[in-house]
Amino acid sequence: MTATLVLSAWEPEIAPLRALVTRMGRGQLTLATVGVGAVDAAVGAAQAIALARPKRVVFVGTAGVYRRGRATPPIGSAVIADRAVLVSTAVVRGDGYLPPPMVTEVMTSPILAAALGAVAPHPVPSGTVACPVAITRTATLAASIAAATGATLENLEAFAVIRAATMAGIEATAAVLGVANRVGPRAHPEWRVNHLAASRTACNIVWGMLAANRPRSR
Repeated sequence: MTATLVLSAWEPEIAPLRALVTRMGRGQLTLATVGVGAVDAAVGAAQAIALARPKRVVFVGTAGVYRRGRATPPIGSAVIADRAVLVSTAVVRGDGYLPPPMVTEVMTSPILAAALGAVAPHPVPSGTVACPVAITRTATLAASIAAATGATLENLEAFAVIRAATMAGIEATAAVLGVANRVGPRAHPEWRVNHLAASRTACNIVWGMLAANRPRSR
């Protein structure tokens, strides 16, 4: 059993945290990767949760940002998710629908989000994360998704990880995402340039919370 389980989609997005947590006590923290994309992230998160049996789950990673004028978080900053929404572009276009029994949004823990924000060196905004199956590559679709969901960010795995934690009975969940690109046609080149720095930003916020709550040795 571990106190905190921190998950990411793949190793580069959690590596900065691994470098910081070498002195955490046994049983306090577990780090794991879950896989890229919604399906692998859901399966990987469920497996990691079953093994670690954590009290709280934090997802850390990178995201694209939807354009919202002056309210758009800049590249290199971070956002603490308050809500994650599963997105079907067929639904957004009006070409399909999701059946009512299907869960399409999850909320994170306000208490855990506040704990993460409280120790950050700069104010960290909260926002909704849209989670489609595929990365959005046109400005038109990006605008439609943002309008339909009210989302600030786009990330492929956050919904799946938070949903897996919720299904396991864990109420203390959070997601911290570093902004690596603007959603649209230039997303991938921007992400390649910025994802390592964005990952460090997100991981530093998680580390701040972990360090603040670390048991003091006598």
